[in-house]
Amino acid sequence: MAANRGDHAAASSLAEQVLAVDKDNADAEDLLAAPVDGGELRRLTIMFVDLVDSTVLSTQIEPEVYRTVVGHYRDRVRQGVERYDGHIASTKGDGLLAVFGHPHAHEDDARRAVQAGLDISRAVARLSQRVRKQFGFDIAARVGVHHGLVYLDIVQDDVYGLAANLTARVSSLAPAGSVVVSNAIQRLVRHSFDLQPLPAQHVKGIENPVEHHLVVGESAPSSRLAKGPIVGRVAELAHLQSCWLDAQHDRLTMNGVGFAGEPGIGKSRLATAAADFAVATGAPVLALLGSPFHSDSGLHPVRTLLEDRCGITRETPEADRLALLEDEIAARAMDTAKYLPLFAPVLGISETAPGYQPASADARTLYSRIRRGLCDYLLACLGDGPGVVLAEDMHWFDESTIDLVRALLDAGSGRLLVVLTARHDTQLTPFADAGKARIFALTPLTAAESDELMSALDESLSRTQRAEIGRRCDGVPLYIEEVVTKQAQRLIDSSQWSRVPDVLYEPLFARLQADENVLPLLAAAAAIGRDVTHSLLSRVANLPDDQFATALGELTAARVLINTAPNRWRFRHELLREVAAELAPPSQRRRLHGRIADALTDVATATPDWNAVGVHCELAERFAQAAKAFRHAAHDARARGATVEAHGQLTRALSNIERLPEGNARERQEAGVRLRRGFLMSAIAGPTSAEAAADFERCLELGGSSLTVESQATLQALVGYFLSRGDMRRSALLLETGRVLSAEAPAWMREANTAGFATMSWYRGDFTTARTELENLTAAHNEVDSTHIETAWFIPHEPVASLHTLLAMARFVQGDLTGMQAALDATEARCAMLGFPHGPFSLAYARSIEMWMRYESGQPALSTQCVDSLAGLARRHGFDSWQLLAGAERALIDGVVVRTDPQADPQSVDAQIINLDNWIQAQAALEIKPFLCVYSATAAGLLMKAGRMPEARERLDAALRLTDQLEARFYDAELLRLRAHTHDGQDRRSDLAASYRLATQQGATVFRLRAAIDLFELDPDTRQELLDTMALLPQDSHWPEIDCARALLG
Repeated sequence: MAANRGDHAAASSLAEQVLAVDKDNADAEDLLAAPVDGGELRRLTIMFVDLVDSTVLSTQIEPEVYRTVVGHYRDRVRQGVERYDGHIASTKGDGLLAVFGHPHAHEDDARRAVQAGLDISRAVARLSQRVRKQFGFDIAARVGVHHGLVYLDIVQDDVYGLAANLTARVSSLAPAGSVVVSNAIQRLVRHSFDLQPLPAQHVKGIENPVEHHLVVGESAPSSRLAKGPIVGRVAELAHLQSCWLDAQHDRLTMNGVGFAGEPGIGKSRLATAAADFAVATGAPVLALLGSPFHSDSGLHPVRTLLEDRCGITRETPEADRLALLEDEIAARAMDTAKYLPLFAPVLGISETAPGYQPASADARTLYSRIRRGLCDYLLACLGDGPGVVLAEDMHWFDESTIDLVRALLDAGSGRLLVVLTARHDTQLTPFADAGKARIFALTPLTAAESDELMSALDESLSRTQRAEIGRRCDGVPLYIEEVVTKQAQRLIDSSQWSRVPDVLYEPLFARLQADENVLPLLAAAAAIGRDVTHSLLSRVANLPDDQFATALGELTAARVLINTAPNRWRFRHELLREVAAELAPPSQRRRLHGRIADALTDVATATPDWNAVGVHCELAERFAQAAKAFRHAAHDARARGATVEAHGQLTRALSNIERLPEGNARERQEAGVRLRRGFLMSAIAGPTSAEAAADFERCLELGGSSLTVESQATLQALVGYFLSRGDMRRSALLLETGRVLSAEAPAWMREANTAGFATMSWYRGDFTTARTELENLTAAHNEVDSTHIETAWFIPHEPVASLHTLLAMARFVQGDLTGMQAALDATEARCAMLGFPHGPFSLAYARSIEMWMRYESGQPALSTQCVDSLAGLARRHGFDSWQLLAGAERALIDGVVVRTDPQADPQSVDAQIINLDNWIQAQAALEIKPFLCVYSATAAGLLMKAGRMPEARERLDAALRLTDQLEARFYDAELLRLRAHTHDGQDRRSDLAASYRLATQQGATVFRLRAAIDLFELDPDTRQELLDTMALLPQDSHWPEIDCARALLG
């Protein structure tokens, strides 16, 4: 409160007391570091005017004369600055620094500054003539104009920063008696002034050469330049086209079409479209343009038009002005004696000018005659055919010009189209009420129309970029065009991209009407965001109630803030908020964000918006609190199934932790966040995610050899990662480490580590060991509260659910289909007890494994159902890896169906081979390797069906090499059996015998049965091998090959 009310002494004293007990308090440090007096950051247009060779001059003339001349010079500068509502900020000798945009902001301050510079140069040149005549020497001024970011010290009435210094340097580059502008100004005024580029030059204190431009003079007036394409505005364009068609046929009954709306909404673009219709048919177009500099100057838009058509400039002598006007009137076939006395006053020609006879009439009669005469002139300029008159920016028209427009419409010509534009529809309503014009109130573009405009302006914009531009620009076409243009510049400094374009800054700032009374509230609201509530804003602004209410009322009346609901306000435009957000200096900005975070956290009746708390803590540079808030936000996102969002929140938490001082506390925080992020990445991208593995391995580095639950969880996560990639060697090393660490761990974690060994045994083909361990674990397992496990388990495969799935696999490979089904049922029941992502992810894993087991056991319909269930789980929960695997498994089933279909044609077989190969390559690229041998076996079967035996054999040889490399030999017996069918004679028998021996050694009953059947068909003397294998199957087994074996045995 002390800082807000300007009591810096009290605020500093309190800050010192806080630092005495909390030496790292960032808010207190900011208070002590902040400037003593009030100020704000502003992008201002700055002018520096310097008297040429003043030092030399001061040594050559009397001091009294020098003082007199310099005094008159300063008067001319001051008058020129004040004429355009600028402000002299400082005077240093004969150099004067002026700012435009403070204390009064205008939407065209850059243009005002340059115009003031030209006027000052001309005024000093006229002064020089008097000085030469009276004192015998000449004087000249140099003027430089720049636009940039400064610290505006309101109390000391001065500006600080590079932009202020650069303005003086730019001034030094100006030739005597001229005005130069920087590149920043050139971009803002290039349509209003004729500019000549000058060679870039080095100046003192600036590293790179300064690019600058000489201001030659004012540009010839023209209609507002339309930049982008017209999007939307279907009704408006259709009406304009209809009106122009009627004008071409001299049947236009309502001559006026008006467009009203806020700046940038597209009024001038539609007016230009009307002009384009005329130009396309060779018809004339006249433009009456309002000017903010001359809203009180009678008939200024007409004077500008007349001077342009006559060829009159500022430098044209008065006598020549009269002659040029006379020529123009005669060129229109008008009576010069009648009209010259009426038009000369409009051009400011003196009654004493040679050859000029003023009109004799009283003021009221003369005004009426001038209006009628100008109306005649405009109609004469249009000729006998159709034509268009643009009356643009009528909010800046004086009453006399408005009367002239009314007279044009009253003329009722069926061939004249008059297009009117103004910012408020009330300014055009009188024309509609009189039946002279149809008025369109323009509204912002829709989201779809905004997107269309962005794509038309720059088709390379990504969807994300278009969405961000759309969010910032609120459907205002000019905003979209300028922000897209800035994006297209591909600025190296990314922070520049987020800033409001300079072309829009001055118009937007002028709309803020940000005087000293509203600035604190405006800065607080901008820091909060686009939408604010009364309670939050009042707490953050921390102003007395009466000042708060007054400031809020002013901002609402100015339509900077819109009252959207009781006690809720919204910035009219996001870009307005961004401009307001730039005002507060960094130290004040950090304090504001700290207050916002505190207010958002102190919520008694609801859960805080932790993401918003984290954002504001981060902006306040409270990095530890920001990290904590983002962890809370990640927890909330995960609870509602938003895994990608939760992953992003954890990444942001890490970025804040990295900004904390190094030490054990930081390392513990980093490990905790990385564990959770790796876990979520495993759920999103699958257990083979390299990003997840990098997080887990970093956790091991941070944890060292400490026996913590989190370090054990990290080991298990890495085991899951390497098993999924088929890296048995590293999995074994990690499991051995886990065996040591889990000695003091909870029982369920020791079981999980033992289950990891069993899983590895299964993949290695040691099915007997795997099943024994898994059966023992299941029998000894006590149900554990799922919530307890979920909070400490950082693998999406939940350990108890995975235990049942692994047991199903072990039972399946030994032909126990009934036991397999029981274990799968247990998996499903366990998953139903679990939250997200453990429950859905573990069920997806079970469905994937079940798919393989079902098709191996001759149940293709059930196998397809498993794939459908897997795909559904993946879609609902955003499991990208399972979505990919569902596609691969569907291709696998399709391949099996074609391979076993005796009616399949060769084209279908070839198509399935190609499809399956594509999926094999995709999985290999993602390092999903353990089950590639199954896919290769199916592809080899299709190759055999196509009669391509050598290719099939090579495919199976490659699969065997891969399983040997991975030490994942669970399918080797089946691969050998299939390879046997690519041979004849002894080689076939050799492979079948090897398959039978390996399956027997591994305890793979189902693969042993297949090998025994094939052996018996080749050599009936192997009858005993078949009998021995069948004896191993459960009595109630429904394994499909049993019937075949019985038939062979007879």
